[in-house]
Amino acid sequence: MSLDAINAVNWSAIPNPTRDQWDDPEGVAHALRLLTVSTTANETGDAAAHLAGRGFVCGHAAMVFPAAYAATPILLGLVEHGRRPRIRDAALGLLSDALGYFPAADHNRVDTPYGTDVPLCCAIARHIRRRRGVLLAHGRSGKRLLTEAEEHWRLTIEETELQPDGSLTAIAFLEGTPFHAPAEAEVHSVPFVRPAPTARVNALTADESGAAWIQLGQPPSGTIPGCTLYPAECGLREH
Repeated sequence: MSLDAINAVNWSAIPNPTRDQWDDPEGVAHALRLLTVSTTANETGDAAAHLAGRGFVCGHAAMVFPAAYAATPILLGLVEHGRRPRIRDAALGLLSDALGYFPAADHNRVDTPYGTDVPLCCAIARHIRRRRGVLLAHGRSGKRLLTEAEEHWRLTIEETELQPDGSLTAIAFLEGTPFHAPAEAEVHSVPFVRPAPTARVNALTADESGAAWIQLGQPPSGTIPGCTLYPAECGLREH
């Protein structure tokens, strides 16, 4: 895998919640480079251990850092193109930790090309879902990671119809696994606007293509085509 993807990230712009020099995002970039070019078991282990203990995730605290969002597509590239099986396995394990651990307080959201203040776990999960074929080819552990990512669903509203009782029915597109309704959802009214108050998804039907029909009870004003919904619980995840 080329080092260009690592070098293209502005690591210095990523916040460091602990302000400890050991958790500096630049250190994450350095460890990713070492993991990418590692040739021995010791080199791979040292690079993975750095990522598992500093700046990317903190294993003993089960904490994930904002830099994990930028590092996720790089690790997914290593899952697919890593020079040795142990590099691919290490990358997969780190991705599982990043998705499962809780963000540091006040650092549980990231800005993405498709919107601001997206829950960190949902942004990581979306990267993972986009590499479905790669993960399915990686055996049981890859399938398990994909299953976990699909639980961080994302709904994009395409058409809406206001009902007499104040509820809203909508045709939408679902990314991830269909969930049991009712469920609380965080509503992002348009890209690059902070999320609105939550809404209750009272009903959901979806097919395998992702085409979905939903009913929202008393949705926030401005819930229109183009809005996106995320699990409300993801927006509350903090260490």
